[in-house]
Amino acid sequence: MTDVLLTSETFVKSVTGLRDNIAGNYMLPSIREAQEQGLAGILGAPLTSSLKELVLGRQIDAVGNEHYKELLDRCQYYLAYASAVEVVTKVALKVGNIGVVRATDEHLESADPADVSRLQEHYQSKADGCCLRLQEWLLENEALFPELDECACSRLRANLRSAATCGIWLGGARGRKISGGRL
Repeated sequence: MTDVLLTSETFVKSVTGLRDNIAGNYMLPSIREAQEQGLAGILGAPLTSSLKELVLGRQIDAVGNEHYKELLDRCQYYLAYASAVEVVTKVALKVGNIGVVRATDEHLESADPADVSRLQEHYQSKADGCCLRLQEWLLENEALFPELDECACSRLRANLRSAATCGIWLGGARGRKISGGRL
């Protein structure tokens, strides 16, 4: 399938406060990663493919596709913040023939790795909040999307216990204890 982006550089920069001078060779891969790794994990491959086909065919605004258009609109903030998480490292550090380097300018001082990490965590927490709202909306409207099968909805319900990204295994369905045989 042709490379289809579900958001734009302009939108990502306007929402996140990233500078307008960030080059497309940093932004486009970041948007692609947020879309193909993050959003596709939320929506599932079939629903992501349907959105991309509608955008590619310029049918997203067609009569009968209103729910897909609303879904695409609801994905925008998640994609913006998830893209920002990805771009921070790309612009902070460069990999070249001489190794991993940090570019400096005589009038700017590069952030230390802890500052870079804090900025990523900031954008990740915003993306996590958008993810939670998107998952809740999808489950409320699952009947509108035939691409959401029972397995995808079960996975979404399990993740609703917490949409937070962290390095700690929370156990089972995000650490939720079973009481009375129900989650």
